[in-house]
Amino acid sequence: MRRLPIALLCFLPIVATLLPHAAWAKSSVDFGEPLRLEVPNAPDAYYFKPSSKGTKPVVMYLHGRGGNPAADCKKWARVATAFGWVVCPSGPGDADSGGRTWSTGAGDAQRIIDATVNALRAKYKSRVQRHGNVLIGFSEGAFIAMQVGLKDQSTWNKWLILAASDQYWGGIEAEQWLDKDKRKVRRVYLLTGENDGVAQNTVRVGEVLKKNNVRVIVKIIPNMGHEVPSDRMISTYRRPLLWLIRAK
Repeated sequence: MRRLPIALLCFLPIVATLLPHAAWAKSSVDFGEPLRLEVPNAPDAYYFKPSSKGTKPVVMYLHGRGGNPAADCKKWARVATAFGWVVCPSGPGDADSGGRTWSTGAGDAQRIIDATVNALRAKYKSRVQRHGNVLIGFSEGAFIAMQVGLKDQSTWNKWLILAASDQYWGGIEAEQWLDKDKRKVRRVYLLTGENDGVAQNTVRVGEVLKKNNVRVIVKIIPNMGHEVPSDRMISTYRRPLLWLIRAK
């Protein structure tokens, strides 16, 4: 058998420490069913434990209208358990088409989100990071994430917003919350399909963040609509999550 050069052998362990777990290598890995978390005065949330021990950040996913948080959590486990606790709270309302909705607004959503994090910390104590976590929102969940993230930048200082719109801030003065004396958000990744109706709105969100000195990446994916196909979860979200999680 041909031996590898000593320099290459020394380099390989370094590469291994920089790459998250082998679950990324195979999109067909089955993580099983998510664990269920009882949340006081709110619907149950779903979660997966991190793939490594120690104190880990929360990677929270807020579903879109009609979303199934348990099923969504299974999809996100494939790409995000390498980074931390994959947590998927349930919107308080029933959507007409089935699934859950955040129709009661961002104020009620923030209460549920806070209660979910508190319930997870009550169960796992210091293994769950309290501040500097990642908030992901898709569609209606993006509407919630953009408001909750803005008002609670200490807990959620890294955002991955899928199908963002400048309209989602509504009457909130975003620039006031992003003032240099209040701003704690470190990085924001905006990802939207080229064929999504809010693509240009996403670009405008990026402009607001850049104007206020927030590190932001705006990614408009060619030939993609409103939602990423499940078989492209790893290839689409691995790099954004890596970029976000590295922020200090």
